[in-house]
Amino acid sequence: MALSQARVAAGTVTFVVDNAGTLAHALAVSGSGVSESHTATIPPGGTARLTVNLQPGSYELWCPIDKHKKLGMDTHLQVDPASPAPGSAAASATGQ
Repeated sequence: MALSQARVAAGTVTFVVDNAGTLAHALAVSGSGVSESHTATIPPGGTARLTVNLQPGSYELWCPIDKHKKLGMDTHLQVDPASPAPGSAAASATGQ
């Protein structure tokens, strides 16, 4: 799992998730003020969007399907204090 940015500004952030793998994946997010928010299952070659209101702090992003997280589909995002423009980030799932 790779992010287009390791840091974004606080506020509404839309993750655009491209599943470039050969198995179904999804994206889950948890951290400061977000207990867990996730996409539906994304088929191989599919795309999904997840919009979350993020507060400053650290967030964990992972694939909640099967044991994908244990296989390394896990990353972190740092959210800095708000700026005037809304944030956007992309996540790519390229596992099996």
